[in-house]
Order: sequence, then structure tokens, then C-alpha cells
Amino acid sequence: MNTKTLMAALLAGSALVMATPAMAQDAATAQESETPDASDATADAAIAAAAPVDDAQAKIELLQAQVEALQESIAQIQSGMVKSTPSWKGAPEFADKDSGFTFKPKGFMQFDAGVVGYPNGDELRGTVGGLNYNNLGFNTRARRIVFGAEGSLPGGFKYKAEFNFAQGGVDYEDITLSYDFKESPLTITVGNFYPYSSLETMTSSRLGSMLERASFTDAFNYNRRLGVGLSLADKKADKYTLSLGLFSQPINDSSFTRTGWEVSARGTYSPQFAGGMLHLGASAHKRQNNRESQGAQYRSRPLTQVTDQRFIDTGTIAAKGDTSVGVELGGIFKSFHFAAEAQKLWVDKTYDATDFVPLDPESNATPNGTRYDGDPSFTGGYAEVGFYLTGESRGYKGGKWDRTKVLKPFDKGGWGAIQVNARLDYMDLTDRVADSATVAAPYFVNGGKQLGYQASIIWNPMDYLRFMAQVGRTDITGGPRAATVDPTSTDPVNERKYHSTSAAVRAQLEF
Repeated sequence: MNTKTLMAALLAGSALVMATPAMAQDAATAQESETPDASDATADAAIAAAAPVDDAQAKIELLQAQVEALQESIAQIQSGMVKSTPSWKGAPEFADKDSGFTFKPKGFMQFDAGVVGYPNGDELRGTVGGLNYNNLGFNTRARRIVFGAEGSLPGGFKYKAEFNFAQGGVDYEDITLSYDFKESPLTITVGNFYPYSSLETMTSSRLGSMLERASFTDAFNYNRRLGVGLSLADKKADKYTLSLGLFSQPINDSSFTRTGWEVSARGTYSPQFAGGMLHLGASAHKRQNNRESQGAQYRSRPLTQVTDQRFIDTGTIAAKGDTSVGVELGGIFKSFHFAAEAQKLWVDKTYDATDFVPLDPESNATPNGTRYDGDPSFTGGYAEVGFYLTGESRGYKGGKWDRTKVLKPFDKGGWGAIQVNARLDYMDLTDRVADSATVAAPYFVNGGKQLGYQASIIWNPMDYLRFMAQVGRTDITGGPRAATVDPTSTDPVNERKYHSTSAAVRAQLEF
């Protein structure tokens, strides 16, 4: 019996109890006023019997009206409770369906521990040839500690704000305001977010198959910037995306000479194929450096960020900007997935003293970095495969990897989701820009080549909780550390080879 039925029964019972004494009193009064006339006695008896029945009926109808009023009040209270009671999507989400306003706190924490081996196993101390051996070996790091919120506003607007508190400072993640056009695939976004780039860049760091994104995303400086973007997406069948953005400098650039800019474009297509799906994509970037310090540095860590040391590094190159293009290929076939990308970057116009024109001619500003005798170009890419041992299928949405739903969570008697992955990662930061050196500038960029072999295992006991372990080996050819690591070699510096091994683990919680 529910609450409404019980209340109605109690109120009706009260009415009958109240009506019984009245009926008895009316019957006694009728008996005292009887006359010998039989017809009058019959009529009086009928009237006496009808009067209490009518009175009881009126009281019952009154109580029924009161019950209906109480039911309406209860319905209103329940409706208010629905509006204020949050749903749960990793964290509480508050929603007012009438106004369209939603609010959801969000964040994630990543804690890493690992070891980066000394080049060729030679354990030195201090800084030698620019390589700080003290920062190799074992280390721990709070990789990301992100807090923020996201939601929607009336009229189709959406917002997101995320702040990273790792390393004892405050950094800015996605801070955006966007608008979804009704009955249209078009979305416009303004704020601080990633320029439209590779599959690795656009996929959240929480959902990658390795501890870090591919080396070219680090080396080519694919970072968030302030800007505006237009995006077309198939919101129903999730078959395609097409995005174009115009960006200024990163949000944490404290200078006011924000003359640097970037234009980026990316498109993806994901058809069904052979019982699974394919991912096809391409992207392009055009960047210009700030006019007062036209220079760029391209470098990358050895597969993990438990060290700040880089074995491959071009140093700062005096340049107006750069142009890059990339292609993407991926696929999901039940529990198996694969992905591969390639990126090419061309440095635009390395300067000499005669063709560099600062924003302020009286500032005496000079190009920032080494001026080469030509325009270098660099290449990077990776190929990976992965498989879920527990039957899941890798998540995909909107032209990027998405969250995978755990089929048998650990808290419900299952093992959670277990995934194994392997990747080959390549980065080439060397280029011969001329046949020989001139007096004005060198002709070879010896940033080094890096070939990484990686394997990882990922355990998701349940949604929003992840543990990862990764091992890797990095083979380096040339680069700024080669002469120090192998000082006795007779090979040219740009051809000297050495290696470093690494292993790291991560604990991650999302909400």
C-alpha cells in the first residue's frame, strides 16, 4: 500500500467514526417525537434515516477534496525534489530541466612513479654536456591534479573550466564557452583549448593507451591557446567531423605583444567496415611566432614525464613560424584497436640579421635562437595496437578516443576492464638544410632521432578509476647529448647511437 492510499483510508475511516455518533443521536430524537399516526411515523422514520446518511456523505466528499489537495501538494514537493536531486556521472550533476541549466563538478588526479635509465647504463652525477644525470633514475610526480566544472546554460550554451594544480602552481586546461546550434551540426567555441590537431592531441590524457601522448605532440608544441573554433559534427550517426580554428598565444603568456597566432583545421571520417569501424583523419597548422621574439624550440622527453631531461632537442631556432600537416588512421574491431599517425613540420623562414624586423624598430630586438642557412623540416609518428582481455571495445566519439564502459566492474564481482597495448614511436629532429656551412649560419640541425618501443597494461576496476604500467626503450641517434654520452666514438656526432630504458606506473581517479 502506497502513502496516498493509506492517507485516503485513514481520512475516510475518520469520517465514518465521526458520522456514527451523529447517526445514533438523530435516531434517538426521531423515536421521542413519534405519534400514533402510522403514516407519519413511517415518513418520520425515513427522514430520520436519510438525514445522517446525507451528512456523512457531505463529510466524506469534503475529506476527499482534502485528500486531493494533499496529493497535489505531495506531487509539487516530489517535482521540486527531482529538480534538486543530482544524477551521478562520475560526480554529481545538478540539472533544472525547465530552464536548461546544468552544473557538474569535475576533475581528475594522476600520480606517476617510475625510472628513466641512464644513457647506455652509465650512471654519472651532476650535469655533463647539458644532461642533468641527477634528474634521471627513479622519480615520482603528480602528473595532473585538475579541478573544474562544466555544464549548460539556457538557450543552448555550454561552459567548461578546468585548472591544473600539479607541481605547486596553477595551469589552465580547457576554459571554454560554446554554443550548439539547434537542428544543426555546427558548434562554435571560444576560450582556451587545443587547436584542432592529431588524434593523440584531441583525445583526453585520461584516456590514452600510453602514459604520455606520442612524441611529436610534445616536440611540435601542440598546446592549448586562446582562440575561437567552428566545428561541424555528425551528432546522430557520429560519422564525420570538420573543424577550423583561429588562435592567439597560450592563455598563460603574460606578455602584451600577442602578435603570434595559429590557424588550424582538422577533418575526420569514421565509416563502418568489416564488422567494425575505421577512423580516417587529417589536420593542418599554420603558426607565426611573436614578432618580438621570433624563435621556436622543438624537443621531446623519453616516453615519460618522470624526468625533465630531453635526449633530442633542436635548441631554439630563429624563425618566423612553422607549418605542419598530419594524417591519421585507426580502427576498432570488437576488443581490438589500432592507430597510426604521421606528422611533418616545416620551419618557416629562419632569420638573419638583415631580414628580421621587430614590432618596434627602436627596440633593437634580434631573432631568438640559431639562424640556419635554410629552412629545416622535422618528422614524427607512431603506430600502435591494443586489445581488451575482458571483452570491452575501445570507446570512440566525435573523431577521438572516448571512455570505455567497464562490462564487469570490480565492485560487482567482476575483474574490471584489462587492456594491453604496444606502440612504436618515432621522432626525427635532424635536417641538412644546405650542402655546406657558410660564414653566416650552420647548415645542419642536430636535434637527434628517437625511436621508442613501448608496452602498457591498463586496469580499470570500474568506470572513472584506472591503473597503468608501462615499459619502454628509447634508441637515440645523434642529438645534443651524443658527444657527451659517447665521447670516444669516431663516428660523426649526428650518427652516434645510445639508448635508455624506462618503466613507470600511474594511479588515476576521475570525477
